[in-house]
Amino acid sequence: MVRELELKRLLAKFPETAPAANPVFFRTYSRALQVGQRETWERVCDRTLGGLTNVGKLRPEEASILKEMQQNLKALPSGRWLWVGGTDWISKPKNFSGGYNCTSTNLQDWNAFGLMMDLAMMGCGTGAVIEPKYISQIPPIRNRLNVTVKGEIGSIPVEQRREFTETKITGNSVTIHVGDSRQGWVESYQTLLKLSSDERFSGEVEVIVDISDVRKAGETLKGFGGVANPVKLPGLYEGSASILNKAVGRQLNSVECCLLIDQAAVTIVAGNIRRSAGMRQFDSEDHLAATAKDNLWQQDSEGNWRIDPERDALRMANHTRVFHRKPTLEECTDAVRKQYYSGEGAIQWAGEAVARANCDLLSTQSLKTDFLQAYEEGTAKQWLQKNYPHLDASELEHRLARYALNPCGE
Repeated sequence: MVRELELKRLLAKFPETAPAANPVFFRTYSRALQVGQRETWERVCDRTLGGLTNVGKLRPEEASILKEMQQNLKALPSGRWLWVGGTDWISKPKNFSGGYNCTSTNLQDWNAFGLMMDLAMMGCGTGAVIEPKYISQIPPIRNRLNVTVKGEIGSIPVEQRREFTETKITGNSVTIHVGDSRQGWVESYQTLLKLSSDERFSGEVEVIVDISDVRKAGETLKGFGGVANPVKLPGLYEGSASILNKAVGRQLNSVECCLLIDQAAVTIVAGNIRRSAGMRQFDSEDHLAATAKDNLWQQDSEGNWRIDPERDALRMANHTRVFHRKPTLEECTDAVRKQYYSGEGAIQWAGEAVARANCDLLSTQSLKTDFLQAYEEGTAKQWLQKNYPHLDASELEHRLARYALNPCGE
C-alpha cells in the first residue's frame, strides 16, 4: 500500500493518450534529489517557473498564468529549461548558454572549436558556419602531433583531482593533464588543436594526455546534473590528432573542420549530455562538403554493411549548403531528390533567411523585394547602408550574418 501511494505521488497526471510521457519525463527532465529520489512533475514545474520569474522579472499575475498553463500541460518552457531552469547552475554567468536549445558560431579560429565543445557540454545544439571566409582565418597546420593517452580514468582520489587542465611544455614534448570539469575537457581539446599550429615547435610534437584526474563513469555531475561517462574521452585526442596530421603543411578544409567538431560531439553524446544536435553550414559551391556523407555506409563483398570509420563522426550533424544567390529550380530539385534517398542534401537561400531575420527593417513586401534583389546582386550591405544609415558597422555585419539563425527554415 505504501509503495502504491509513493508511485502515485511520483507519477505526474499526464494524459492517457501519452503513454510514454512518464518514462520520458523521468529519463530526461526529472533531476535527482538524493539517492533513490527524483523530482516529481509538480516540483519541476515549481523549479522552472521560479527560474522564469527571476529571469523575466515577472509580476505575480504573469507567473500565475504560466503556472496554470504548465500544470495543465497547455504550454511548457523549452526542454533545456525543464532540465536546468531554476537551478543554482544556470544562475552562474558561465552557464547562461545552457538555457538555450540552439547556438551558432562562425568557425574562424581555434577558440571557436573550444566554444562549440563548451556549448555542447551545456546541452546546447551547436551550429557552425564553415564557409571559406571564416575557415581561411584558421592557422595552417605545421606540426605533426604524436599523441599518447596515459593514466586511468578515476584513479586519482576526488580530493586530489585537478579541476582545470594544466599543460607542461619541455622542448618538443607537451604533457596535458586533463582537468575534471567541463572547462577542463574543453581546455584540453582546444590546447591540442592549438599545438598543431604553434610556431614554438618544428616538426613533430610528442603529446602526452593524462586523463587520471577525470572522474569515472557513473559519478554525479553535481552542478549540471546527471552522471559522468568519459568512455569516449581518450579517443577525442587520438581522433583529433589523426585529422590534424593529415593536413600538415596546409590549412584545414571544410570537412576536416567538421570532423574536428564532430569528434568532440561524439565524446559528449556518449556522456549522455544530450542527443546529437549539430548543424553545419557550408558554401553552396563547396563540392567536398556537399558529398561528405555520400556512401557513408558501405557494403563488403559478403553483403555486410559497415560505416566508413574515418567519416563516422559526420553523423553528429546535419549538413546544409548555403546559397548566397537564389538557387535554380534544378538545384532545388536535385537537393530534394538527394534528401529523399539519403536524408541529406539540405540547402538554404541566405537572402530569404537574412530578410526574415531583419523583418524589423524590412517591414513591407516592397522593402523585402528590393532587399532580396540587392542581395542577389551582391549589394545587400550597400542597400542597408543607404536605407538605414544609423546602423553602425558592427550591427550591419551582424544583420547580414543572420542566415546562421535559421538554417533549416528554408
